[in-house]
Amino acid sequence: MHIDLIKSTALDAIAAAAQPGERPWPVAPARIAAWCAADATHARALQLKAEGIASGGLIGPAADRALELLGGAAALIECALDLETYGNLFLERVKDGRGRLAALRRLPAWSMALKERDGFRQRVWNGQKEVVTDYAPDEVAWLKLPTVAPGWYGQPSWIAASGVIELLDAITRYNTRFFEHNAVPDHLIKVSGGSLTDTQKEAIRGFFQSEFKGLSNARKTLFIALSEGQTLEITPVAQPNDGKFIELYKTAREVLPAAHGVPPRLLGIATPGALGGLSEVAQQMHMFETFTLAPRRRLLAGFLRRETGLDIDLAVIDLTPPGQDIAALPPLIAAGVMTPDEARAWIDLPVVTQKSAEIDGELAAALLAAMGG
Repeated sequence: MHIDLIKSTALDAIAAAAQPGERPWPVAPARIAAWCAADATHARALQLKAEGIASGGLIGPAADRALELLGGAAALIECALDLETYGNLFLERVKDGRGRLAALRRLPAWSMALKERDGFRQRVWNGQKEVVTDYAPDEVAWLKLPTVAPGWYGQPSWIAASGVIELLDAITRYNTRFFEHNAVPDHLIKVSGGSLTDTQKEAIRGFFQSEFKGLSNARKTLFIALSEGQTLEITPVAQPNDGKFIELYKTAREVLPAAHGVPPRLLGIATPGALGGLSEVAQQMHMFETFTLAPRRRLLAGFLRRETGLDIDLAVIDLTPPGQDIAALPPLIAAGVMTPDEARAWIDLPVVTQKSAEIDGELAAALLAAMGG
């Protein structure tokens, strides 16, 4: 017997090779996009990092002007998402009639390629045909992530886990096919000593299709009248690999948080042995900010400063657990580091200049409420 193992071509079909005159990506953007659709944990990790990097917006004297050039807060997050997903970010430098920068328009990374000579090329489908646009080198601002891999493009930090993503997709598709098409039969029915009549076959078929499954049909009995000498043997078909697939899926899924540098709990993964207490979560969030979000934020902010020529930075999201900052206020007030009015402003209470027992009581109540007291 000759057996051919045929690998699924679902991803390969859309991961086209580089067109003539273009430098090939190390991994085709269409393939990267397909991986995002293949696994929810992977897609969620990308979205979390992009939101953590850019959802705080821009800060600085020229933040509003810079955000206007980029096209708004949503466009800023899309820039971070391109950088995290594809490892590359492309912005078109749009100039006004006087040659001044009028806008930085995002060019989706999946649509871009480097030309073999100079410049960039964009390929997009408008619903009827492919539209190709060439850009000169000075018309596109390009940021790529640092990578140890050789090549012309940057690569995302999670790319080493691409095999795990494909494995998770394969497990999901296998189980889907099993439940949809009964990839392996539940039971084997063997008849000896003669043939079953059409009526007998229909009775057996109807029993297994409608009455054998479900709680309401538990412990029902199938009665078949057989001719003399006939025997009917019903044998369950073992499924020894189903449990292994579940364990393999769980193990493979736990690799993704490490590849992305995202705390597992943010992805809905409970780590064995972890207590999940507030201090543990705070430590994970601190590491997430320090080693994943902050470096990427510095890289993107420096790129935007160079391109806009404006004094801007990306705002850091406050990852402090609720109540922790407020719990520090009473000691600070008692030590004279902070005045009651400053503390009131910190927790969004109206600032007053006159002190009274009533005012101090209101401040204390607000502090206790914020701390969960």
